[in-house]
Amino acid sequence: MRSSKVLAKLRAGQVARICCCGSPIGFFPAIAAHFNYDGIWMDGEHRTWEPREVDAMIARHHAADIDCVWRPPTKEKNGLYRLLEDGASALMIPHVATADDARVLVNSIKFPPLGDRGFCGGGRDADFWIGKPADYTEQANRETFLVVQIETPQALENVDEIAAVPGVEVLFLGPGDMSLRLGCTPAVNDPQMLEVQKKIAAAAKKHGKAWGRPVGSAADAKTILDLGARFIVHGSEFGALHAHFTACSADFDQILSESAGAAEIPAGKTY
Repeated sequence: MRSSKVLAKLRAGQVARICCCGSPIGFFPAIAAHFNYDGIWMDGEHRTWEPREVDAMIARHHAADIDCVWRPPTKEKNGLYRLLEDGASALMIPHVATADDARVLVNSIKFPPLGDRGFCGGGRDADFWIGKPADYTEQANRETFLVVQIETPQALENVDEIAAVPGVEVLFLGPGDMSLRLGCTPAVNDPQMLEVQKKIAAAAKKHGKAWGRPVGSAADAKTILDLGARFIVHGSEFGALHAHFTACSADFDQILSESAGAAEIPAGKTY
């Protein structure tokens, strides 16, 4: 069974480098691994994926030896642990508002005695039975992990109890949803968001869990790092494309502006 790079970092007290992708870009895992990322948060909550696309993308993570942190569109038990059978290293679950919510999730994706996950052994996570280790269920419980998203005032109120649930490894702030409900901005340094982050950080520290959120700059990453965050998402296909096309569009503007007079075609003529 493949060992989780993210968990290795977290268990060593280090910071896990995470990026994000919501599209079936075949080369994305290889590129992320090349740039020393430990895992990729793959978004299936807000993006549509065909089952074979999911399987193929997780397989590409295995080929690149990088963790796949899948955010599914469902909390249905069988649908969740099937993603682990396909080889996902972790599941990120949105809108976890109570400790009971968290316990239900642990029960769904962890084998006994911690949970009640169904057993197969024929998936990618067990090397399709051919290479299944004798202690497969123990390894699966040890090398896969649960990320719960704290996205509402109710979740924030219950964050200490959520963090205390055995089997929850990471508390992940959803700044868009949280800011929408609190009436602030999602910015790392927004005064209200800063208090949210401090409360999540305190719960994580108290119960020996990791926490994090998405950031858009090195300065933002430094801010939450100083607050104790160790699961930091920085980089995405949208961000990369936006930055690249912004630069390319500016190139076009400059080139066409400079050459406008010299390259004008006289009216009525074609070439």
